[in-house]
Amino acid sequence: MSTELFTQLEQKVGQAIDTIEMLKMEVDELKEENQRLSEAKNGQGEELEQLRQANTRLQEERDQWAGRLESLVARFSETETQDV
Repeated sequence: MSTELFTQLEQKVGQAIDTIEMLKMEVDELKEENQRLSEAKNGQGEELEQLRQANTRLQEERDQWAGRLESLVARFSETETQDV
């Protein structure tokens, strides 16, 4: 009977070792996935910053154009009032 118990214990230990090895592999895969996601996030953060800078630059250009257009409209208004 003790041989039978040792056999069962050996099987349980073998199953536990297999489970531990599978969990270690899963942890390694999750670590790799986490690393990939972190790198992707960092890349997106850089891209987001570039987009923000481009947006700021475009807003400044728009404001400059708006100022120029207002100046031109004012000049047209002046010439219209002078013609009248």
